[in-house]
Amino acid sequence: MKTALGLQTTPSLRLGICLLLGMIFLAGCTPARNTHGNLVSDVRYNQVRPYETTRYELRQIWGPPTAVAPFTGGDTWYYIGQKSEVMGIFKAEITDRRVIRVDFDDAGTVTQIAELDPAAGQEIDPVTRQTPTAGKEFTVLQQLVGNLGRFNKARTAGSGGP
Repeated sequence: MKTALGLQTTPSLRLGICLLLGMIFLAGCTPARNTHGNLVSDVRYNQVRPYETTRYELRQIWGPPTAVAPFTGGDTWYYIGQKSEVMGIFKAEITDRRVIRVDFDDAGTVTQIAELDPAAGQEIDPVTRQTPTAGKEFTVLQQLVGNLGRFNKARTAGSGGP
């Protein structure tokens, strides 16, 4: 059988092309995996020991904290991380979430490690209001035409310049 370009095709070539196109379409169905925050693995979690590990060592093992409690003088760190998957145009689905609280004593030694229940977290609704600013809002046309002739004023005699 000849194609529009005059090339000879065989059943095995057509099958190969169909398989190639099928693999390309199936590759589009692969979920995109994202990691947000600092998701501490079980191996790294077990390397930290209360009353032995210092603040410096913890930063070396787990990295910097995601958040530091503002009212404890920096004596409580939080490590918050999550993994999510997005399949095509669908909404992202959270597959793993971990929240860890680490408390320190005055000497900077870990006193307690607590894994918090992620289900106890609450969804918040961001505020949709906008802060008003001084001045006038211009349309696109006003912005484009508004500066015409503004900077090329005619020079008067004795004003200097060429």
